[in-house]
Amino acid sequence: MPNRRHKGNLSRRFFLQMGAASAGIFLMDASRPAPLRAATPKRGGTFTLGGVGGVAEFSPFMINPGHTPFMRAIWNSLGRYDDNLKLQPDLAEEWDFSSDGKTLTLKLRQGVKWHSGREFTSDDVKYSVNYGQTSDRSLLKALYLSIKSVGTPDKYTAIFNFDTVNPGAFDILDTLYMVDKETFGQRANTAVGTGPFKLDKFVPNDHMELVSFKDYWEGAPYLDRYIIRQIPDAPALAVSLESGAVDCIYNPAYVDTVRLQGAGDKWTINPGAVGTAMYDVGMNTQMAPFDNKKVRQAIAHAIDRDRFCKIVLRGLSGPTTLMWPNYSWAYQKDLDGTNGYNLDKAAALLKEAGFEKGFNTELLAATRQLPGTGALAEILQADLKKLNINATINDLEIAQYNARTQTKRDMSMMTHFYGRTARDPGSMLTGAKAWYTDKEGGWTRFASPQYEQLRKDLQSTLDRNKRIQICRQIQLLMLDECPTIPVAPLPQVFIYANYVKGFANDRDNSIYVGKMWLDR
Repeated sequence: MPNRRHKGNLSRRFFLQMGAASAGIFLMDASRPAPLRAATPKRGGTFTLGGVGGVAEFSPFMINPGHTPFMRAIWNSLGRYDDNLKLQPDLAEEWDFSSDGKTLTLKLRQGVKWHSGREFTSDDVKYSVNYGQTSDRSLLKALYLSIKSVGTPDKYTAIFNFDTVNPGAFDILDTLYMVDKETFGQRANTAVGTGPFKLDKFVPNDHMELVSFKDYWEGAPYLDRYIIRQIPDAPALAVSLESGAVDCIYNPAYVDTVRLQGAGDKWTINPGAVGTAMYDVGMNTQMAPFDNKKVRQAIAHAIDRDRFCKIVLRGLSGPTTLMWPNYSWAYQKDLDGTNGYNLDKAAALLKEAGFEKGFNTELLAATRQLPGTGALAEILQADLKKLNINATINDLEIAQYNARTQTKRDMSMMTHFYGRTARDPGSMLTGAKAWYTDKEGGWTRFASPQYEQLRKDLQSTLDRNKRIQICRQIQLLMLDECPTIPVAPLPQVFIYANYVKGFANDRDNSIYVGKMWLDR
């Protein structure tokens, strides 16, 4: 493998600050199983993974549970975090910050081929940035908009220009996948990337088959074929694994995870990137009665997080009322529990808001694509009933759910989970749509000049102490406004047969299939 270099002409203090800004999160799941290696990995074979999620379109900009199993298989990003959240080269071999931190020069890896055979160049970087900044289907759009322009002085150099220092610059390199400008328009059923596997067959709502890309720049993968099967019923995932129909399952039912943990040494339970997503309840702040802050606060006090964690998550995760997980430096321990379960307080707030007699509302969920959201809705529904709030649960297919929450934005209340919590705190605010403002297309339709300014302030300094205080102000604001209400970190578990070797995943739970092999 080529020598991995990343140099810069920054002052030592600035470079250390930038590194701390992106790598200052210690991992909750540091004890997860390390990738298993043997002296001589075996070549050949087919690895089959089962998951409940389907393909909305072949786009790495849509980071969701149905897409993460194939993102790192088909595409590469410019850089990628290791398990310690230190950025390593991927399609960019070197990166060089200017002395003021406003310019990032990337030296691209030469000789990289797209699956079509075309060479990867800086024009592809510019195209990918433009798509990430302009498409409503780009879930990290706000993060990429911090890039004010992209220079391409030659085909192996790309230059990102920022208006100010950007603590999320490394997050951009890790998440900004490179897409093929010649074929990306056909992404409904076509995928062309630079990754270790290329798309061979795709049957919508059933399965896809990927084959080894022999010209992969890092060397041909050990596996011949990688199959991803969509198994919409979460309880059926464990049955598929135990019967041998698949080698690995992703996001199985939590009850099955606990059961298989005690089933001997046949399976490896990999917790994945624990805490990179958070269950939440969201409300439309511009739709009555949720346009009343006291009603939203009452809902926050009506969520029995402990019950949800014990009954639904089976103790694999614990409750929280805060937007960042407890391993993030933005987490404020003294504030956790502020909006905890308290039906008496909820009733008092509803009375103050003029809704003592309650009201009727719709509560959206999407159990098949977002496991656990239906159960969370049922637990919340039962407690809302005690407050004279009649919540009708509408458990939708993911396409309908996305249309209601992202396109029409006509939902009143929803159960959901958001991601990007294991990255820089500022990147979560610009990368998780649950925290978008109304003008950014956020489904809560929350609008607050104070919030917008605090987000800008957070991204305009590398001083950790200043950023911690800004995060605290943001957290206090959200505990008061309650557009999105955190519930608990989301366990995103992989379970695979012990003959699967070299298993590893990134911070979004996308699998590094290129180095995986089968010992059978």
